Amino acid sequence: MGIAEVLTIVLVLLKVTDIIAWSWWLVLLPTIISFSFYAFILAVKLIMVLVAVVAVKKRDVMRPK
Repeated sequence: MGIAEVLTIVLVLLKVTDIIAWSWWLVLLPTIISFSFYAFILAVKLIMVLVAVVAVKKRDVMRPK
């Protein structure tokens, strides 16, 4: 478990036991930020793979036979 997951668990426990009176989106914000970061990294990796595939196909088409 990473720090975002541990922080989310702690904040949820504090919210459920009425120690903090924050809204739920603030309590879940570490998880939202973590998910957004991982989704961004995944999108960048997918774009890199697509660019590589297009480059290889273009190179194969341009190669004289």
